[in-house]
Amino acid sequence: MKTTSSMDPDDMMREIQKVLDANNGHYEQKERFLLFCVHGDAQQDGLVRWEMEVCKLPGLSLNGVRVKRISGTSTAFKNIASKIANELKL
Repeated sequence: MKTTSSMDPDDMMREIQKVLDANNGHYEQKERFLLFCVHGDAQQDGLVRWEMEVCKLPGLSLNGVRVKRISGTSTAFKNIASKIANELKL
């Protein structure tokens, strides 16, 4: 699971959006490098809400992806976050 890259932050955002689209994830861009994401089914306790943010890593020439769960079970969050992170081509 790779969540750091020397890739341009705008390109990283496009890659994240592409992977979310491919996994039927819904998202709203709150800021230039911040996405509010939703995935799953509330009827089956699988609905997860989280944030994904591209941020500069201090002291390094790298950018990272910060992922923070907002709601949903930790298991459902871990499953979708791992799947997305593994599919990112950073």
